[in-house]
Amino acid sequence: MQVLIADDHSIVRSGLTHLVGELDEQATVVAATSFSQLNAILDTSLQDGAMQDGRAAFDLIVMDLRMPGLGGLDDVEALVKRVAPVPVAIFSMIESPDEMRAVLSRGVRAFIPKSTDDVLVVNILRLVMAGGSYVPPVLGMPGAPVPAPAIGATMRGGAPGIFDGLTRRQLEVLDLLAQGLSNQEIGERLGLNLSTVKTHVTGVLKALGVGSRTQAVLLVKESGRDRLV
Repeated sequence: MQVLIADDHSIVRSGLTHLVGELDEQATVVAATSFSQLNAILDTSLQDGAMQDGRAAFDLIVMDLRMPGLGGLDDVEALVKRVAPVPVAIFSMIESPDEMRAVLSRGVRAFIPKSTDDVLVVNILRLVMAGGSYVPPVLGMPGAPVPAPAIGATMRGGAPGIFDGLTRRQLEVLDLLAQGLSNQEIGERLGLNLSTVKTHVTGVLKALGVGSRTQAVLLVKESGRDRLV
């Protein structure tokens, strides 16, 4: 897997490189500090024959919106069209819903606020790599004008969602967690003893790559599903 990261802050580039490593230990990351350098890297790939049929050599592009050389959303849209079908994810300090909607309308596959928990960022990138899209929760409320599959939704072309690695029993447990049930209540509902429920909860958290029940439930809520089973 090859990922192109564009951000003018070294700490952000380092952090994203680490998170990409969580997706694939063998991933190759190329970094750009400006939009012009990002395009220069793509140009070099083309000259070196690393782009076939106009498609970029990269599997994913993650970029900031506030960096040297980026003139505006028209530049973002042009990049999205240039590298399609390679997904472009925005990683930005922007918190304004209106600005987020404007960015998403240009064809990017994910808008990830920089305030997002790092575990969730990994899951979002995993989703995007699988062919899905991510809209921040603030835009996922009724009336939001930018529809897109959220975390856990079925991917285009039938690609697996992040819940597909769970067993049926784990999905049942996660469903009940999302309903706000305690471990004791889950055990009573499913006819399991408390230690077995705890084992299933631990397995769910590990499979989803999250560190708490709250984060697991957040993934369910953002999936838009009423039930997982």
